[in-house]
Amino acid sequence: MNEKFRVGFQTLGCRLNIFESDGLAQKLESMGLETVSLLEKPEVVVINTCTVTNKADSKNRNLIRNTIKTNPGAQVWVTGCYAETDKEILENIPGITGVVGNSEKSKLPYLILQKKSIEVEIPDKLDRFSYSDVLPVGHTRAYLKIQDGCNRVCSYCKIPSARGKGISRNEEDVLKQVEFLQDNGVGEIILTGVNLGWFRNSDGKKSFQSLLEKILKRMEYSRIRISSIEPSDVNEGLAELLTHPRFCNFLHVPLQSGSTEILKKMKRSYSSDSFRKRIEVVLKRNPNIFLGTDVITGFPGETEEMFHETLSILKEFSFSKIHAFPYSPRKGTKAMDFPDQIPGEIKKQRVKVLNQLSNENYANYCKKNIGNRFEFILERGNSLVSDNNIRGKMKDESLLQNLKIGQFLELSPVEYRESTGKEGYCYLN
Repeated sequence: MNEKFRVGFQTLGCRLNIFESDGLAQKLESMGLETVSLLEKPEVVVINTCTVTNKADSKNRNLIRNTIKTNPGAQVWVTGCYAETDKEILENIPGITGVVGNSEKSKLPYLILQKKSIEVEIPDKLDRFSYSDVLPVGHTRAYLKIQDGCNRVCSYCKIPSARGKGISRNEEDVLKQVEFLQDNGVGEIILTGVNLGWFRNSDGKKSFQSLLEKILKRMEYSRIRISSIEPSDVNEGLAELLTHPRFCNFLHVPLQSGSTEILKKMKRSYSSDSFRKRIEVVLKRNPNIFLGTDVITGFPGETEEMFHETLSILKEFSFSKIHAFPYSPRKGTKAMDFPDQIPGEIKKQRVKVLNQLSNENYANYCKKNIGNRFEFILERGNSLVSDNNIRGKMKDESLLQNLKIGQFLELSPVEYRESTGKEGYCYLN
């Protein structure tokens, strides 16, 4: 094979996409290709897209056009959620070699080789979990995809059309992957999927907590983190598991809105009161857990009073990380045709308020934990992250000379440093 045959990746969006890009990169390397930065002008570029908002769609198109412009002669393949939902739009962009949706994503390495006139047969049994043993590429912590797709019908969400119906990875395969990652010295494994709590066993029964118990029994060196969990899947059993010493002291539960009226319009499966009760169950067992959430603001009909209902819950439980999104009308969703659409300026202002609250809550959480000792993992560039999501830097950088990326360190936050317009960080000793 031509030694100059190199491939570069651009990945947008969620942790699932990161996992899948890592898997595609490793599959291509096993087939003889070399993965490189786009700055090295590779012969093949793979753009793994997101379609969660209109802004994401616009970002996809701009990135694709810029990549084609700055990499003349390169194969440019587009995959991911936007490629699944809007294939025809992408195929009309001059310079794109191929558009491959999520349902066909695991075939992409074979399609790339075939386009290079390299004889390779596409296996019959490729599916949404056909990524083999996936180690992290360019980052320290490993993502492990255990579930894909969603059977919910939230009125604002385009993801079911991008990811398909819910499907679970074989349980034994998940456990083997956990052992593989741990044996390869990966310090933190992040379980990821569209709807983790929906995970089913071979009998079709919900078994996410059972899977967690089996994973934790195998945890000797690594620690486990779950990327996000629906409110309806937060209960006493999960709250108890979260206290396990190899389970990261972190929980991300999407709220979306603190208004029960808006939640009904969103077709969410809970009320503001039931959400509160779920979080209280966790805090009763673990009052110092790091809480994160997602919020969509500016949903059709959201009044100022309803927005303040959301703020009230976020303040009540001191969510230390708030991913705030302005509502974005999505083609094919029910909410696109709802009356009382909110002006863009109001949505923008509400997102700004939510981001400010997130930064304040994060600062307060860090300051509250100054002097406490936590297990940090060393990432690149003197960056460390604790099991409870405190980000920090070594106060004495000379100590880094004897440390390796990915190793654990018992450290204490000793000082919190503000950052303008974003989360700050802690100095660690």
